[in-house]
Amino acid sequence: MKYAQLIRLLVNRELTLRYKRSVIGIGWTLLNPILTSAVLWYVFSFVFASKLPSGQQFAPYLMAGILLNTFFNQSLMQSAESIASNGGVLTKIYVPPQIFAISSALAGLANFFIGLLPLALVCWVSGQSLALTLPLVIVVGVALALLTAGLGLAISIMFIRFDDTRNIVNVLLLILMYLTPIFYPVGIMNQTMQNIIHWNPLTSYLDIFRWAFSNNATPTLFSWVYMSCWSIFALLLGTYVFKKYWPRTVAML
Repeated sequence: MKYAQLIRLLVNRELTLRYKRSVIGIGWTLLNPILTSAVLWYVFSFVFASKLPSGQQFAPYLMAGILLNTFFNQSLMQSAESIASNGGVLTKIYVPPQIFAISSALAGLANFFIGLLPLALVCWVSGQSLALTLPLVIVVGVALALLTAGLGLAISIMFIRFDDTRNIVNVLLLILMYLTPIFYPVGIMNQTMQNIIHWNPLTSYLDIFRWAFSNNATPTLFSWVYMSCWSIFALLLGTYVFKKYWPRTVAML
């Protein structure tokens, strides 16, 4: 790949800058999901744990949801911000701007894989064994990286052209978080809400992730097809929108 070396350098830079002034550094990738899960586990363990299907443990169920949602939110926002934040480079030398969004998504993917370590620890403590399908987590991670890179490319245009877009996207991400079964089982919802959650793309990613990592969910063939279609669609849509509007947007950097 022509720009493979550049992408590798950008990913290293993204990870380095993110933790440059942090004492713990990349350790926050391990601590953040643990601390967040601990708080939510304490709050919701007695409310939702008993409502999970037999054999499912609430702690790994919860932490898997937090880990995947954090990956999606952070990678999407960083991919969308990356092109505007590197405007100085883009106006001086020729570099395909899409590389910055892709590099941010890959940096998020690296953090996601690091976050699997505390998830494995939580599974061990709760008595839930890791699944033999664990390598398929890589497929989920790559699919989610494609999704965030594609959406990030499309949103990056709006970030540059309209300042209000950041606030709108943050609100939409908050709504999407509550429509994703991160800390609650889908079965407790009424049929209308179950249908909405079912068609939420992140639900398919999360079901497959939970199943692949610790057999803590039951994805269907629809989940696999839906996840794959969304990843491909987002990447194609983001590439199309970016190529169409970038020539009129670059002057605004």
